[in-house]
Amino acid sequence: MPTITWGLLGPEVLASERRTRTLGLGSTVRSFNDLAVPGLGGVWFGKQLFLATAGVAIATRLRNSGKRVQNIEVANAVEALACWLALDFNGWNRDPRLRGATKLRGKSDLSFATMRRPSFYVTQPMRQATVQPLRAMNLVESTGERFNAFTCTQLGHDFIDAVCANLKPYNRSVLDHLVGWAKGTYDNVRSSPPLTRVLSPLAPIPKPAQEILRERIVQGSGVEPSRRRNALNWVERLRIESPTQISWKVRPAMLDEDHWRDLHAGTLFFVARDAAIGLLDQVEAHIGNQTDLKLSMDTPLPRAIADKCDLLRARAAEFLQNNHDPSPCASAGEFCRECTENVDALLLEKLLAREGRVLRQRGREVVPGVAFRGNQLSEPETARSPEEGGEEAKVDKTIPVPEGISHRVHNLFLLNLDLCDELDNWLGTSTENDGGE
Repeated sequence: MPTITWGLLGPEVLASERRTRTLGLGSTVRSFNDLAVPGLGGVWFGKQLFLATAGVAIATRLRNSGKRVQNIEVANAVEALACWLALDFNGWNRDPRLRGATKLRGKSDLSFATMRRPSFYVTQPMRQATVQPLRAMNLVESTGERFNAFTCTQLGHDFIDAVCANLKPYNRSVLDHLVGWAKGTYDNVRSSPPLTRVLSPLAPIPKPAQEILRERIVQGSGVEPSRRRNALNWVERLRIESPTQISWKVRPAMLDEDHWRDLHAGTLFFVARDAAIGLLDQVEAHIGNQTDLKLSMDTPLPRAIADKCDLLRARAAEFLQNNHDPSPCASAGEFCRECTENVDALLLEKLLAREGRVLRQRGREVVPGVAFRGNQLSEPETARSPEEGGEEAKVDKTIPVPEGISHRVHNLFLLNLDLCDELDNWLGTSTENDGGE
């Protein structure tokens, strides 16, 4: 198989118009993530890659037959159908592998013409997590980085065939039936156990497909493939041993020193970044409880906000004291130096200059921005970068890695469980009756 390069792509998801606070650190976040596990993007279980690859293959066949479609709308429709079938089968119970439990409930028109509409499904589909790894794993090829420019490689078709195996909804191949569904020729997509099994994100991919993905993770030569292989070996060790605590002073034998230092520096950066967002969340909550919806920076800040300032300074100082700022991530040091400002009001001013949408500075006051929610904010939902927005697994169970480490390590841990047929047990779910044959 040809040698490919991982991790040299643009943003893995489109910029969100929601409450994502990037603080001007999007490229730094992506750089630290690529240093941690190059090319993995936001993928954490195999069906994400299958649904996106199948969407690209179906869109290509539709265009070849004269139907005007784009990859994104086809892949989103296939993913929406997959989640609808899984939710309908499991009684509309939520699962971290499913999107749209609220949006899809009560919808009965499963025609492609309806499901292709942007309003039908969620605004952040799982497909967004796959843009980088689809190319990195050589499941697709393209002249550009955008999903609509993708076409399946032979490996991509082999992966689709391995997932679909010999399952035949209505005595047709899975892709033939879905192409017919998209053309309007076949309208029955809800009462076929083989189709549900192939598409359902809750059903694991078969062993041959698992082997393809594992081979794509470990293949290649150079620093990036080496880091992927070593990271996979590390999470495999964590799967077997399940340590309760990991010390940065004790480097795992399978990770080289540079990789371990980059992981540690990235963790310290992410912790400082999250402390900054925690401070902004605290300011937002305070303003939301004020009748005039503002905070003066000419008077001492409320104690809760001042405490968050102190925490941020401490976290930023820890990053700087570590004295390791990898060259692709140089803006991390600049950000942390800003966050060690001793005067609370000046520290807040520097963060507001990076803020953008939720809070803004007006003279010597902090006032709401266009995405302000104030005291309606029930949890800190803004601590995600563009890469992480909507992509990180919402898994309640604690993953045995250091707090604050790149979410790609979390994702690789979960993906490895999926490739070992242990993800369901680990999540505490079961797919014994997942719509199988």
